[in-house]
Amino acid sequence: MEAQVFEELKALVERRDWKTLAERLSQMHPSDIGEFLTYVDEEDKLDVFLLLPPEIASDVILETDKSTRQHLITSLSRTRLTEIVDEMDTDDATDLISELPEEDAKIILRGIKPKESMEVEKLLQYKEDTAGGIMQAELVAVREDQTVEETIKAIRAVAEEIPDIHNIFVVDKERRLVGSVPIGKLILAPSKVKIKDIMNPKPVKVTVDMDQEEVARIFQKYDVVSLPVVDHENRLVGRITIDDVVDVIENEIFEDFYRMAGLQEDDRVFSPPAFSIRKRLPWLFLNLFTAIMAASVVGLFQSTIQAVVALAVLMPIVAGMGGNAGTQTLTVIVRGIALGELTFANAKKALLKEILVGIANGIVLGVVTAFLAYIWKGNPMLGAVLAMAMVINMFVASLTGTLIPLTLRWIGVDPAIASGIFITTFTDVFGFLSFLGLATLFMRYLT
Repeated sequence: MEAQVFEELKALVERRDWKTLAERLSQMHPSDIGEFLTYVDEEDKLDVFLLLPPEIASDVILETDKSTRQHLITSLSRTRLTEIVDEMDTDDATDLISELPEEDAKIILRGIKPKESMEVEKLLQYKEDTAGGIMQAELVAVREDQTVEETIKAIRAVAEEIPDIHNIFVVDKERRLVGSVPIGKLILAPSKVKIKDIMNPKPVKVTVDMDQEEVARIFQKYDVVSLPVVDHENRLVGRITIDDVVDVIENEIFEDFYRMAGLQEDDRVFSPPAFSIRKRLPWLFLNLFTAIMAASVVGLFQSTIQAVVALAVLMPIVAGMGGNAGTQTLTVIVRGIALGELTFANAKKALLKEILVGIANGIVLGVVTAFLAYIWKGNPMLGAVLAMAMVINMFVASLTGTLIPLTLRWIGVDPAIASGIFITTFTDVFGFLSFLGLATLFMRYLT
């Protein structure tokens, strides 16, 4: 929403005009209310949140950032929190309860509906980043010998409890998945037709322990809006809907984005300064160490730089272009790994391609910078040294931009974690080393 609207709402908070604020909030979408809560002062967040009825609060609390949600969870009474959780789908309730201390979680589970409590307890057993961890237990399952008419009646009976029904899943007497029927096809079928005659006998499905990134790729590949989740005996245990997958994709994108910068996801725009300092400082220390390494390389060639001062002006160009090229390669490689396009089986092909691109770009950029250096100083050897260093560093950028994320993946570490820092180190070190080393080698032609 517009910042002006938030400022108006914040003014109501400051005036303690709770009645007017409650009326305004009742007209807003839960995601907008969740965003507004990030603008509210810490001491007022709970007062604003308590204005919301449980059915709205259950949606809003899921739309807040992590720090706001944690503040609300710890501030709300267990009774109020139980009312809110009771309004949630099982997957959302599981996510919220998993953030609670164990004793509080038990209190909430005892307070919500028994059936939902049992489902949530089952979902809590799965890892957070798997299909089981993001699925919901609410679904419509029928037997294949039921008619279309009977199935539609079953859907109507649970419609208020199960939102967004896209597919009806078909199971046998042991609840093994045998098919699925899109709701659009069900509605158009004659009422007396049996489900087995209109179902898809080979539905796309995922297993409970499948990684959530792989689940997202399956949604993208098959262009579906919901998928059944089965255990290793093919028994239907839940479903995943497209809104859950959108959240997964968004979280994975920002997680990789943050990690490539050496940040953690819970460091947000309005995080307390002390919190952000504590989260960022370790990576900055690492960056300081790598910067010292690059500076020490320059220190080895002080006499060369003193003899040809122009080198001090030109050497950041080599290092900077290498850093940019390395980041480009890194971005392409990390994306390829994330989407499953790049595996260890085809890694050699990707490496050769990136090296070819790096060398080609290095030659083109080297020629251009060599020409500019010649015009500036009138020394063709200075331009030649600059061009050769540019090609070498572009090669290093492509090599490290490919190998570092692949190596991290091979040892079981997220390839996005601070890869940028390591690549910048390599390109700075080799950029300075190649340029100043070549300059030292051809010193008599430069002076």
